[in-house]
Amino acid sequence: MENTKKFLNIHDIIVCLSGDKSIIERLFSDFAYFACDKISDKTNLSITVNFLKPPYEKIPETEASMYKTDCICYDNKDIRYSDYNGKCLTVFNKKNKQAEIFSLNADILYEVSYLFLHSQVGEMLDMKGFHRIHACAFSYKNTAFLCILPQGGGKSTLLMTLLQNKDIKLLSDDTPLIDSKGNLYPFPIRIGVCGDFDTNFIPEKFIAIFKRRKFSEKKLISYDFFKDQIEKKSLPIIIISGKRFYGNNSKIIYKNKFFAFKELFKACILGYGLPQVLEYFLLGGFKDFTKKAYIFFSRFYCCIILLIKSINFCEFYLSKNKETNSDYFLKFFNK
Repeated sequence: MENTKKFLNIHDIIVCLSGDKSIIERLFSDFAYFACDKISDKTNLSITVNFLKPPYEKIPETEASMYKTDCICYDNKDIRYSDYNGKCLTVFNKKNKQAEIFSLNADILYEVSYLFLHSQVGEMLDMKGFHRIHACAFSYKNTAFLCILPQGGGKSTLLMTLLQNKDIKLLSDDTPLIDSKGNLYPFPIRIGVCGDFDTNFIPEKFIAIFKRRKFSEKKLISYDFFKDQIEKKSLPIIIISGKRFYGNNSKIIYKNKFFAFKELFKACILGYGLPQVLEYFLLGGFKDFTKKAYIFFSRFYCCIILLIKSINFCEFYLSKNKETNSDYFLKFFNK
């Protein structure tokens, strides 16, 4: 198999991706907004992707340290071995932040590599004071909207429908960033929509089918399709909590700060729905505990500042009619 090497600069976190060319190019395309040339020999995170049979002989005779339905982990000093049901193996040096990932299944190799990258970069961003929110974020008429929906609530579907209007600019479909000053930052990567979402308005070259391990397949919309619609300005923020409503009519109601805090607590402080994979996040030991405590309080503080800085708070009832939702939103905030 042909190999390659690519670099990302994600808010000064330098990531080196190397190994199987087909997988690396998929990952690099997903995070193309953060593409960079090699800056130095020093990197903050290195991921080597191997389209090879997992070398289970590397795992020493040791007791399992974590059990999940799809994964068992083993620790030996600074190394964590994560076995995905005999189909994929990650060998992660927790101290040096270097990982090797092995599988003979291209979809599993891509999915595990993507989640590992997202999870580790997310924790590094946390330590720098940049925190992800499980939400979609976009701008419209010089206002930024942070739209929090539960997992499977339709964030990406709503966003892709809205993006057909060229006045909508994207910040992120799933994980925008906030800082301690209450600023909202773009984190635009490929957008995943349900397999039944109508993508006729998108040229086929920008669409890839992704078969996931635990969920139904998704259509991945390449960053290249919407790269000219990225919002980079700092704008006033409206926080919206979205709820699915089994009816034909959409509705938006203004709410208060306390309501918005409850939504932020789940979506950012606790991180429900974030691609924060436990086998890479909970590494054990007192040092890791203190790090997680710092992350919790930093997220808490940043959310409070975001609440103070935001100009309004709403609850958005999304009807079963996808077109109605986006049309109603545009009309409501175009008054």
